[in-house]
Amino acid sequence: MLKALKVRLRDILKVDLLAGAEVIAGETGMDNEITSVNVMEVPDIVDWVRPGELLLTTAYSISDNLEAFNTLLPVFSQKGMCGMGIKTKRYIDELPDSVIQTANKLAFPIIRIPPDVSYGDLMKEVFSYIIGEQTHLLEKINEFNNQIRDIMLRRGDMEEFAERISQALHAPTLISDQVHKSFVFHAEDKNWEAILDRVVPATINNSSVHDEPGLMEIRTNHDQIDGQRVKRFSIPIFFEENLYGHIYIWDINESINMGDLFVIESATSLIALHIVTKLTVTQRENVHRTNFLEQLLSNKPESQARAILDAEYYGFDPSAYHQCLILRLDYPDKTHSASLRNRRMQETSLILTGFLSYIQRKASSRYVWATKPNEVNFLLEFDPNLSYEARTAQTRLFVYSLMEVARELKVEEYCIIGVGRAYPGYDRLNDSLHEAQQAVRILQSSQKNVKEHYGFFEEMGIARLFGTPEIRVDLLDYADQVLQPVMNYDAEHDGKLLETVRAYFEHGGNLRKISEVQYTHYNTVVYRINRIRDTLKIDLKDPETAFSIQFALKIRDLIG
Repeated sequence: MLKALKVRLRDILKVDLLAGAEVIAGETGMDNEITSVNVMEVPDIVDWVRPGELLLTTAYSISDNLEAFNTLLPVFSQKGMCGMGIKTKRYIDELPDSVIQTANKLAFPIIRIPPDVSYGDLMKEVFSYIIGEQTHLLEKINEFNNQIRDIMLRRGDMEEFAERISQALHAPTLISDQVHKSFVFHAEDKNWEAILDRVVPATINNSSVHDEPGLMEIRTNHDQIDGQRVKRFSIPIFFEENLYGHIYIWDINESINMGDLFVIESATSLIALHIVTKLTVTQRENVHRTNFLEQLLSNKPESQARAILDAEYYGFDPSAYHQCLILRLDYPDKTHSASLRNRRMQETSLILTGFLSYIQRKASSRYVWATKPNEVNFLLEFDPNLSYEARTAQTRLFVYSLMEVARELKVEEYCIIGVGRAYPGYDRLNDSLHEAQQAVRILQSSQKNVKEHYGFFEEMGIARLFGTPEIRVDLLDYADQVLQPVMNYDAEHDGKLLETVRAYFEHGGNLRKISEVQYTHYNTVVYRINRIRDTLKIDLKDPETAFSIQFALKIRDLIG
């Protein structure tokens, strides 16, 4: 934090001894940080200067060659010096125009110091000012942090944090919790709450849980609000290189300085701790929910009996219909190093927490959930008096809400949702769970259907037969056996018989239609069909043969 306790070069012009000082060059660099003061009266001073230093000089050592400043200034700037104070009218009258131009180009401030000012007195006064400013800022930081701690100790919430910051800066304040995908807003002037409708959504959407730690710095942007260009500060809430959210502050009175922002920034670790604590509570609740669901879905009667007793705590009705749904984040990068996998798991945990926070606001269905490393298991409950159609409609709405959340969290391409069937009571919950798991596996292995990202087990038709890995191996072996003659011919003759066979069944044996869709001459299609019949001894009109080939093609489409 001491690094943040900056004193700018322009600030020290407030000291009494510099009341008559004048900035004669490099004014655009007056916001440079000053950390100390040095004196130059020897030519080799460049070997001794340090970053942040203000160099005082009469230019005595180079008074006969002031153009030497054009060589020295780039070195001073490169070494990070904040600027130079020079006494004129003693050994030199004025600096050459070329030196002024060099300083302006480098944004390297040169300040004319009154000739009667003692170096010793000036250094003492500047150091006192720097220490005083830092002490004052530390006091403000300590006071503000104590206020935040008081809120935490009395178990206050994020709304109180936002209110306290807003009151301290007299500015509208928004705190975005990117872990739980929520935000709070406070403004002393209630008229400014109108920015919630116009500015806040875009502000939140532009922030991401995936921001790089190297970008964790205070940023400045501008918003157009009611024709007024308002400065907006963004302060990241992060701890141990993990980003948990942002604090957004609108400087409506143009009165906020960097010191004020550093005070707020100093408390971000406490706010991060509040978010983490809340997350820990959520994770503990998830552990209980996970145990509850695992017992409820267990095949062991004693475990299920205990869970049924707990079901009342979650508001579940044993006479209602229940349905299992699995949401899985299926990332393709499974070969990462251990550190990257751990980072991915951490990100996934935060994303899944975000899912749950979002879905609580979007979904109207009664449900309970349990989280696992890469997925969330949901148990949905429906009124026993609802029709099949009404239950299905509610489930689809729930799935659509999950996909909407996936889009908002920018993980839609990795999201897969499998839905089992709804059954009355608790007796067949395990069946519904296995069906949801099977639906996920089918979506994962299917090149065709995975584009939809979700699947209902009861709507998957013949693909339901392909659920277990063992069955899939056997089926692929069967498909290869049936199609092998055609594939071997294509490999040896660079032919397109398999393509033609597929088109034959897709278009009901209509050869002219096949030629149209394949942009192939009709006679070529006839030739290929004859080749399949005469050379390979495959009769596509034979019902059993036709079924075997179509079944084999379906297997390859779904799992091959």
